[in-house]
Amino acid sequence: MKKIFLYSLLSLALFAGCKKEEVLVDGQRPEERVTEAVTKYTNALTGSTTGWKAFLYPDGGGGYSFYLNFSKENKVTMYADLDYDPAAESMESTYKVKAFQTPTLSFDTYSYMHILADPNPNTFGGVAGWGVYSDFEFTFDKQVGDSIMLTGKLLNSKLILVKATAAEQKSFNEKGLLKSIQTSVDYVDNNNNLYFSIVDAIKVQTSINYVSKVVTLIWDNGSGSVTTVSTGFAFTLTGIRFKEPLIYKGKSINELTWDPIKGVYFTTVDGTRLEIIASPTSLYPLHLLIGIQYSAIIVPNGTTYPGWGSEFITRRASAAAATLASAYRLRLDRMVFSFNTINNTMVLTADIYQNANRFVGDWPYTFTKTTAGVYKFTAGSPTGNASLIVNEMAPLTTQRINTDTFTLAYFTNPTTGEILGQFRSVQNPNFTFSGSLQ
Repeated sequence: MKKIFLYSLLSLALFAGCKKEEVLVDGQRPEERVTEAVTKYTNALTGSTTGWKAFLYPDGGGGYSFYLNFSKENKVTMYADLDYDPAAESMESTYKVKAFQTPTLSFDTYSYMHILADPNPNTFGGVAGWGVYSDFEFTFDKQVGDSIMLTGKLLNSKLILVKATAAEQKSFNEKGLLKSIQTSVDYVDNNNNLYFSIVDAIKVQTSINYVSKVVTLIWDNGSGSVTTVSTGFAFTLTGIRFKEPLIYKGKSINELTWDPIKGVYFTTVDGTRLEIIASPTSLYPLHLLIGIQYSAIIVPNGTTYPGWGSEFITRRASAAAATLASAYRLRLDRMVFSFNTINNTMVLTADIYQNANRFVGDWPYTFTKTTAGVYKFTAGSPTGNASLIVNEMAPLTTQRINTDTFTLAYFTNPTTGEILGQFRSVQNPNFTFSGSLQ
């Protein structure tokens, strides 16, 4: 027993000695290094009296910009490009720089940062329980010059802090971010067909989706389809900043800047200014862009609408009347046709109301498409509330969408000038219907 006891003491001593050698780096224990790093980063955050520009790229995609001003009293004042109000009105909350295994920045009371992670989809969309898969607690990775890089502790969101100048701080406080967002949104809404040409005659369409916060380059690959590259973006005081550079034939683009004099976006490639051009007409047919630049065609509620053919009007009225006369007394409202070009699927989602209560019904389809853009939709099983009105919707679904082939085309609303998306039946030319492109 004495021998065993002595061996145990010897083992503990050896273990303690090894442990001591392993944890000492430059003469410091881990907790000492972390404490030193906490002090370093705390001083850096509070030392910038003009605040920080911040760019957050969640795991769920897209990008978001913030202005953050950290005080020594653990208060942080922020603006954000989440919407018009957060861009214009500052919010104050609290933060901490804490010592875990690595130094950590935590936004520990509810703020604009938390909205992206809000589990309630009604707050900012996203997925129930997760929001847009964003973080509000980050580990410090490194500091390089005037920039600090961080990574989300839970979902690995990427956060980049860049020291703001006094002029930038002044602009944020004078609603500069709001003005930049409004300028970009208005321009994109009025110019759907942005493009550039850089190393050849190919027109590279530039799609800026300010809802999903994704920018996409689209070009003809010469084989009857298009090639695309995409990345998230965040609004800045002067334009938009990409999560990572987009590459076209070896040329790199990582931001777009707004020229207020000429009223155009531009960037710099190999030291040369490259302007984004607005085309008055679409560069590519709709069937090449649906599911890429546009995710859906939204057919509004109504008895008639620009681009609706006589047969669609009649059949929609018949379906609406039958739905209202059904056992559940449901009112047919708008219909959304959503495309996924990766899986070659389309889902018809119809809003249906029982009195003031809104429900939805889904009719899923797979599709094939010819190089000329002729679609054949194959129906799956209706899900949810759609199963209650399968027979009532048959004039539109079973008798036409499920059986005909279709082309997609642009249609200009003669009253508003809005460019709509239109379904056109090949077999029944009067069965056409249109809606807003999303």
